[in-house]
Amino acid sequence: MHNAIKLIGLAIWALLTPSAWADTRSLIIIHTNDLHGHMQQTAEFAGAARIAALVDQTRQQQPGVLVLDAGDSISGTPVSTLFKGVPIFAILNRVGYNAGALGNHEFDHGSRQIALFRETAGYPLLSANARTTDGALLADEASLIMQVNGIRIAVIGLITAETPDLITPVGNSNLAFDSPEAILRTQVEDLDPLVDLVLVLSHLGHEEEQRLAAAIDNIDIIIGGHSHTAVAPPVKINDTYVVQAGFYGAYVGYLELGVDTENHKLTSFNGKLIAAEELPPPDAFVADMVATWEQAVETIVDVDISRVDRDYSRADLQPIIEAILARHTGADFGFYNSGGIRDRIRRGSITIRDIWSIEPFGNSVVTVTARGSDIKKMLSMEGEPHWRLPELADNMTYRVATNSFVAAQASKKAPTHFTVKDSQRLVRDVLVEYIETYGLRIDQASR
Repeated sequence: MHNAIKLIGLAIWALLTPSAWADTRSLIIIHTNDLHGHMQQTAEFAGAARIAALVDQTRQQQPGVLVLDAGDSISGTPVSTLFKGVPIFAILNRVGYNAGALGNHEFDHGSRQIALFRETAGYPLLSANARTTDGALLADEASLIMQVNGIRIAVIGLITAETPDLITPVGNSNLAFDSPEAILRTQVEDLDPLVDLVLVLSHLGHEEEQRLAAAIDNIDIIIGGHSHTAVAPPVKINDTYVVQAGFYGAYVGYLELGVDTENHKLTSFNGKLIAAEELPPPDAFVADMVATWEQAVETIVDVDISRVDRDYSRADLQPIIEAILARHTGADFGFYNSGGIRDRIRRGSITIRDIWSIEPFGNSVVTVTARGSDIKKMLSMEGEPHWRLPELADNMTYRVATNSFVAAQASKKAPTHFTVKDSQRLVRDVLVEYIETYGLRIDQASR
């Protein structure tokens, strides 16, 4: 009898303690980044239909699910390139995203196209620090507050301040990209008192995202993009978790959270990356949608042009592309920015689709004529010296074959130093023509 009374007393005491009053609710966050138009399922990448299946399955099983993307949804596949990114947002809308961030590649077709992306997506695109020079936001909102399973959540969008150096100047004039840290600090100060959870959708890169986590308090989670980093396990810096899910849908991020809505804090966190092959079978509706768009391009791009007996990495392809462009133009040598090579060649057949995936941006072949001292600056635009640098004499004049993006960026910084001539031929067309004739034989390209 004494023990029974004691147990009842302990139960009553537990019910009266503040910890028992706390309302802890569950939240699942599914996140992606840098999909770059890869809506079709492949051996390596999930495709939109399998991501949709995960979203649908999770929403059937869990009371609170939030689906987020950290930018660069477009540019990387023929469907995205031919239709200027619009089908990608139409497909992602059917996947069931709640919000996305603007990435630098959302500017590939000019900033005016973003209005069409916003209309097509059906979910808000966020960026607190991307605007026109007269102050108008380029995204739907800087941030938003939403309620999921009784949890009030602030989601803040950010894009890298380096965006002007990463996008074509064509169609992107009169834009400003403010300091992410200053903008984020203000956003967090304003929103944190109003919500249970502060999330950042960041297109800054993993290194910068970690720095912000260390510099700014009261951020619960930074969902990252831009650097294509597969962060596993999640990184915790102070009280902030920093995550990122690789690129192209090779992984999907999956976060399981407990949130105390009485005391407005995160009480539990578990994060992982789900590999593409581990996702559920594809959602039939989204798979049909993807197939319809792919059928619109397959007669153009699903054409064999050569074969190779080994894989070629992006680093392997760089000198080959440079040699092909130099041969095409008769230039002294070629230069191709490594960031402009977006895929690799796999053993077996080479198709036109492969070449479009390597160069999805629609850049043209150009020649740049300038003194060696200025050419060196252009060749170092990615932050690391190019392998041609030691061969150049400062006072000699060189003619370099490159792409229109590189030439535009170089000319923007020193317009009087460079003479640019545009061949009016797309890089991918020149590559297809050469590879169809010679394959990937660099000895032919060097002639």
